[in-house]
Formats: sequence, structure tokens, C-alpha cells
Amino acid sequence: MAVGTFLIVGALAMPLYVAPSLVKVPLDQSSETVSRAENATVLDFGTLSERSGVNLTAIRAVRGDVEAGQKADRAVFNVGVRVTDDAGKEITVSRDRVALDRRTAEAVACCAEDVNGTPAKHQGLTYTFPFGTEKKTYQYFDNTALKAYPAKYVGTEQLQGLTVYRFEMTVEPVKVSEIKVPGHLLGSTEQTVDAGRYYANTRTLWVEPASGVIVKGQEKQLQTLRDASGADKIKIIDATLAFDEKTQQQQAKAARDASQQINLLTLIVPLAVGVLGLILVALGALFLLRGSRRGASGASVATDGGPNDDRPSEAADPADEPTVPAGGRHSVER
Repeated sequence: MAVGTFLIVGALAMPLYVAPSLVKVPLDQSSETVSRAENATVLDFGTLSERSGVNLTAIRAVRGDVEAGQKADRAVFNVGVRVTDDAGKEITVSRDRVALDRRTAEAVACCAEDVNGTPAKHQGLTYTFPFGTEKKTYQYFDNTALKAYPAKYVGTEQLQGLTVYRFEMTVEPVKVSEIKVPGHLLGSTEQTVDAGRYYANTRTLWVEPASGVIVKGQEKQLQTLRDASGADKIKIIDATLAFDEKTQQQQAKAARDASQQINLLTLIVPLAVGVLGLILVALGALFLLRGSRRGASGASVATDGGPNDDRPSEAADPADEPTVPAGGRHSVER
């Protein structure tokens, strides 16, 4: 009964205390996603002219810095994104280093975080959603605008055989830098002029809620150069990039594996331990009950207020004395 009670208490405590300490973002994160875009428009910096009808491939690699995260409840990711065209020509390259809470997935300030080598403070979510994602608005960090924007829950869908939550966030055109370009690009007669580089994006994320894994990501991204009046003159990039089919399948598998582990820790193991505990308590109670009955039946039976002695009385005639078994009960005559 003691062991059974211990198991029942453990079963109740496991999903409340044990599982949360085990269900965390892994330190040794290592993943690669591939996004593709068709009929994009990009700026050829070699000729300083727009190219349209370009197919793009964006490869994002995420690597965990185990040493930086193992001494605290945080994970540190080094992320690199490289965008190329069909010919393998490099369009853009970006780097990101971010630390996040291993339970909430929220960014934390530490570990020399930066964007493209420049110190930057991350906010909100970055490359994953929290375990047990809810149908609500989250703040999601954009590492081009260097700011977190609301990612709003807009609905539930089926994707790769999974139930996923769809979130959408909008980055309105924002000036991210200023560069010098030949004046003729902006319709100026001056040899060089300052052009504002503006960035806008509509990001859609399909998230498996139990694991927080982003099964599919899509970005409708627009970067332009504007003249002094604020008019868009040149497109640096105009493309809709989305996870390809293979990446979606890969992310769906990761979500399933994580969900099964979470389910094991929060439901299956506690249920099995609890049932075993109940069985042991029931068996213990049964043994106690049987023991008490045996004790009662084996007790001495008093006769006329005096103790019962199984030995024959010296005054009695043995031939006339009925047989009394050891259990204290008279035998049944035939």
C-alpha cells in the first residue's frame, strides 16, 4: 500500500512538476530548412538593374551553441540564411545569434546576441513557438526590421496530416538603412544620391501547437530603394518564399516526434504509474483484510467467561468428549 500510494502521488506530480522540467528546447539544435520562390524580382548589384522572373532558394541553417546554453535554462542558436538564384548566384546573406528561454521560447538578453555581426536585442519569439502554443497573439521578432511584431492567430488548418495553428504578422514598410547609389537609379542628375532602403513583409506561420514546431513558413517580402520624396524607385527583392514540400515533411516529422515525447511524459507514463499504484493499494488493502479475518478466526473462544483449553479435562470421559479441531470449530458429524 505504501508503494502504491507513492506511485499515485508520483503520477499526479509528474505532469505538474517533472514533465515541465524535461520538456525543453534542445541545446544541440541542428536543422536546415529550404524555402523557394518563383518569378521573383531582384536587384542585380553587378549591373544595378532589376531582374524579373527569377527563381530563388533560401537555405536556413540553425545550430545550437551547447556550451553557451548548458549552464542556464536557455538555448543559444546561431542562424545563417543564404538566398541564391537558379544559377547559384548569391542574392543575400544574413546571420543571427539569439538566446531563448528553453520553456517559453521567448528571447532572453545574453550570450553576445547579434544580427549580421551587430549587437541587437531580440524580443518575443524567433525560430520556434512555445510548447502548448495557444490560439492567441504572440510577439515575433523580425531580424531585418530589428523589431518584434504581433503574430496573430487566424485559424486552424490541416497540414502534412497534422492539426496546425495559422499565425500571420505584417511588417509595414520601414526604413532599415540608407545607402549611396548612382543618381540615375532614382531619376536624379546627380552622380550619387542617398537612397533609403525600405523593407516590408507579410509572414505566415503554420505551427503544430503541442510541440511549437513551425511546420511551414512563408514570407511575402518586398525591399525597395526610395528617393527623397519617399517614392519606390528600385526593387531590391520582391518575392514570396515558402518552405518546400520536403522541408514541410521534415518539420512535420519533428513535430510528431516531439509531440509523442511530450504525450509520453505528460499522459502515458503518469497514467501507467497511477494505475499501477491503484492496483498495489488495492492488493495491499486485500491482504490486510484477509490477514485481519484470519486473525479473528484463529483467536481463542471463551466458554462461560473462562479461557478455552484444547487439552481434555481430567474429569471428562474421553469417550464422551466431542472432537475439537485446531481451528476452534466443532467438526460436523456425519
